[in-house]
Order: sequence, then C-alpha cells, then structure tokens
Amino acid sequence: MMKRTQAPELNLIDRLDINNFKKTSLSNGVEVYYVNSAEEDLIRIELRFRAGRWYEPKHAISRAVCNLMRKGTSTKTAKQIADIIEFYGAHLDVQSGQDYTSMMLFCLSKHLDKIMPVAEEILLDAAFPQDEMDLFVQKQKQKLRINAQNTDFHANRKFNVVLFGANHPYGYHVDESTYDAISNDQLMVFHKKHYSPGDATIFMAGNITAETLQLIEKHFGTHHPNGKIIAATDKSIYTDSTHKHFIDKDDSVQSSVRIGTISIPKTHPDFAELNVLNTAFGGYFGSRLMTNIREDKGYTYGIYSSITHYVHSSYFSVETEVGNEVCASAITEIYKEMDALKSTPIDEEELTIIKNYMMGGLLRATDGPYNRINVVKNMVMSNLTTSYFDGLVHAVKTVSAERLMELANQYFDYETMQEVVCGKK
Repeated sequence: MMKRTQAPELNLIDRLDINNFKKTSLSNGVEVYYVNSAEEDLIRIELRFRAGRWYEPKHAISRAVCNLMRKGTSTKTAKQIADIIEFYGAHLDVQSGQDYTSMMLFCLSKHLDKIMPVAEEILLDAAFPQDEMDLFVQKQKQKLRINAQNTDFHANRKFNVVLFGANHPYGYHVDESTYDAISNDQLMVFHKKHYSPGDATIFMAGNITAETLQLIEKHFGTHHPNGKIIAATDKSIYTDSTHKHFIDKDDSVQSSVRIGTISIPKTHPDFAELNVLNTAFGGYFGSRLMTNIREDKGYTYGIYSSITHYVHSSYFSVETEVGNEVCASAITEIYKEMDALKSTPIDEEELTIIKNYMMGGLLRATDGPYNRINVVKNMVMSNLTTSYFDGLVHAVKTVSAERLMELANQYFDYETMQEVVCGKK
C-alpha cells in the first residue's frame, strides 16, 4: 500500500528519450518531421519558413506579411477564409519571429482534406487587399500608442537597441511611420520570395496516418523551392558603448529594469553548464534573485534571468518591474547576487534542488507528442542533433559548484553588461 506520509524515491534520468520521432521527405525535398499519437484525432501541422526579421528588406515587412496573408486571396475574402476555418472547427495561425515565421494549423483528422487547400492557397495566392492593409496599419498604430504608456515597452525596446544596434534585425523598433511606409507591392514580393511550400520545413504531431502524409505530399510536395535565400543587408551587431541607460517616464509608479549582455550560442561547449548557473541565479521561482528580491526584500512580484537564443546571436538578461522608490536598491541586489555566485560555491543542498528542478523541466518538455515535436523543431531549426540533449542531461547531473563559480566569473562580466531602466527618477 502506498505510504502517503513518505516521499517517493527520487530517480534521476540518464538521457532524454526524444528519438521516437520520424522523418520523411516530400517529392520536392521538403523535410517532414512528425510524432505520431493515434490516441487523439487532432493534428497539428506547422510549416516553418525563413521569413523572419533576419530576411527583411525593410523594417516590419515580416510582421505585416504574417498578419495579412490570411486576409484574402484572388478568389477568397478574409471572411470567406475565416468562415471555412471556423466551419470545420480548425485553427490557422501565422506567427512572425526573429529568424523564422510559421504557419500553424490545428484540425481534426477527418477535416484535414478540407483545410489543406485553404492553407495552400494562402501560401501561393495571398492578395494583401488594400482595405485589410489599412486596417492593419491603423491597429498597429493604436497598439503602439497604448503600449507607449507602459515602462516595460520602453525598457524592452531600448534593451534590444543597446544590445544589437538600432538597425540590426534583432534590435530595431518600429514607430507609426514604419507602418505608413509599407506598400502592397513590397508585401507581395516578400511573400512570393519567402513562402513557397518548397522552402518550408514541416513539423507534425497527432494522429498522423498514411492518408495524412499523402495530403501533405499533394499540397506541399509539388512546389519548387525558390532557391537559396540570402539576407542581403548588413547584419553586424553594434552594442552600445554606454552601459547605463535611463528612460524618464514621469507619470509611472514603477520602473522596468533590464540588465544583460550578448551571450554564447547553444553550440558553445560551456552552454549546458551555463544554463545551470542561470537557473540558480534567476531561472526558476526558487532562484537567488527571486528569494532575495521578491521573498526577502519585497521589491517585486517577480524577477527572472534567462538566456535567449536566435539563429545568429544569443543574449543573457535579467528582467523585473519594481517600485520607483526601490529601483536603485533592487539593481544593487541583482549585482550582489552575481558577486555571491562569483565568490562562494553553491552549497550541496541548493545545487541538488536546482538539478532536480532542471531534470523535471527536461522531462516535461518531452512529455506528449505536441511537446516532443516542439523539442524536435527547436533541434532541427538550431542545427543540433539528439546528442545535444544527452549533453544537457550530463551537464546538469555532473556540473560542480566550483565549475559554476568559474562560469560566474567568466560570464557575469560587468564590463559587458547593459543596464536599462525606464521609470520615474
């Protein structure tokens, strides 16, 4: 009989089981990765394209195309497309990103043959009607005006600029004139160049049958790729030489704080162990930052650190919102926690908690077909192999407190840190 007063025995994993996905190719060479789960009738299909900010000839083109490509073709209006999707209980979304964009389709298996032609038509025949463009521009401007009231909006924009530069794809920000300068012709050209089904990488999860694969071949396997896509403009990173930046917002009651620096990619030999250090510092609810600045000092509801990865760069950041009157003290405590990790090894009890937390996170990330295909997608789009995850598990299990202190001294480098605050002085 189960003893409910006694904690179950703890068993740490040796490796992540993510090899149970399949890979195939369509006639045009498009790679298809899928995780089959016959238990559910739902299918998720995602087509990824090299059409993010990195490939833009002009600012905001990528986002505009993603928002407008579902808003009409030469034969269907936006309402007709939406009505078809709704009638079959499906969901179709197009999302923009820094490097890639994605068309995501959810539907029941039995309706896939009705939805796939619509998805194909959007990819091949998006018309970008002028009235929909006008509505999009109007909404984006309104969103900018609303966001401008918030300190985190200004802090995030400034942080990206000082890390990467005002014209870098990862750094630039838009204003109302950016949207005014976009034309229908520019969207049509970008869409035609970047959204051929022949240039997609496809990820699927759910009830994947032979009929599903035949439908994928029928609608996405016959289109020729556009060829090698090259980002033509200068993509050099220009990190600001000034390290402290303040944006005065006199009517604010809180300050948004962003501290960080350009970091190492996932492929760097130190990355897996640095991830453990980040978790200890600010990567989970029991972290040093959360324990000190939220639980002990009461300066904030939440404070986190993270390492964000794009294809062409990565960055480390600390993010929080605090009251104006305690902003300076909160920043002082952030640097104190960095200093503590540089000077004193993490004790064994804390390190064990962090390792157990990270192992649980890795297991949760691969639990179920939809989570697993996300892991596969991130692996493929980052040019990694399954051995990368074995390295993650090994690093979490074996990294020592002394090694983490060594990494803290190497990567918590104040000479490279950018500090951005938006609030009231």
